[in-house]
Amino acid sequence: MGLTGCASTGNVPQAGTNFTLDGCAPLLNCVSSESDTGMYHVDPIALREPLTPDTWDRIVDVALTLPGATLKESRYGYARITCYSEVFNFPDYLEILVTDDGRHLAVRSQSQFGLYDLGVNRSRVEKLRKALIDQKLATITSTES
Repeated sequence: MGLTGCASTGNVPQAGTNFTLDGCAPLLNCVSSESDTGMYHVDPIALREPLTPDTWDRIVDVALTLPGATLKESRYGYARITCYSEVFNFPDYLEILVTDDGRHLAVRSQSQFGLYDLGVNRSRVEKLRKALIDQKLATITSTES
């Protein structure tokens, strides 16, 4: 039984945002706004205004306040962040990608190790959503109420 797996989106281009984040493999250690399966799905984060370079910088800054967060890659509209767990220092991967309309953030969070994440990845995405709402960068949509 393997305890590791892919943890971030494959085939991310070196530039631009003309791609989508991966969904989730059939393991209980991932959530993605690109997943069609309910147990893995999280809603994209709705932005208050269309994305600008200034708001992107603020979004990344907010994401880096998540527990154990370290920036691995960032460019306008895409960020890959590793979040290390407090107790065992296990890495989880968080990805944020602006959608084509510039008004939403696709999100994906997956544990690198283990078959079940105890809800940590869903919680991380919801903490990010709440922090972005608190900073007036995102808004609550009707499906989140």
